[in-house]
Amino acid sequence: MFDNSYRHTVADDVLGRKPELLQTLMDLHNDDPSFGKHVRMRSYRPHEVVADATALKREMFVLMQGKINLVCPNLEGRRLVIGSLEPAAIFGEGALNRPQEANVFAEADTDVVVWSIPAAEARNMTLQYPILGWGMLQTYGRRLLQVEDRLEDVAYKKLPERLAALLVELCSGTEETIQGVSHQVLADRLGTYRETVSAILRDFKRQGLVELGYRRIGILDIETLKEIAGIWEW
Repeated sequence: MFDNSYRHTVADDVLGRKPELLQTLMDLHNDDPSFGKHVRMRSYRPHEVVADATALKREMFVLMQGKINLVCPNLEGRRLVIGSLEPAAIFGEGALNRPQEANVFAEADTDVVVWSIPAAEARNMTLQYPILGWGMLQTYGRRLLQVEDRLEDVAYKKLPERLAALLVELCSGTEETIQGVSHQVLADRLGTYRETVSAILRDFKRQGLVELGYRRIGILDIETLKEIAGIWEW
């Protein structure tokens, strides 16, 4: 396992490079006809499927705008978010390495714009334009860090702690209200049942930590939520 200081250094480095990568890709698209002719731009609304398991094997995708969740459903219909992708992520690795069958699909978390490149062209373009391969490696690295974080959470934290941490994460910046997020979405992120999440949220409400509405969670006491989550600021 990486320690937290190394993990955050790597994550910050990846995040810091994203605008440069996006700008380079846009310049290639605008200035190099041989690059742009194979790229198709698509847009999606929240909760729309960006790429199913088959598409992820047949195409390479570049996330230009918005946020995407990688979702793995089971036979009982439960969904687990196994990764979250941000702008400059390059995914659809099946276009390059033809992995085994996997029941994973990509779903828009926000309004999304992606580029898609068919598999045959993607392999050739990755050789011709190394920045595509570099971007894919950065995406792999970030997903690995996410997996390690989630494994540690599952191993060492109880659900109330994990839910508190997720609420703190979603309540970014100075926002005091989490909008448009259902209890089912939170359950998918945590790999549990909606009813379990709802029960914990009701307990948080009784403690005066949150207020609940339709697809809205008001954060009343973020400092106590951080304490529950084990988030300490130095």
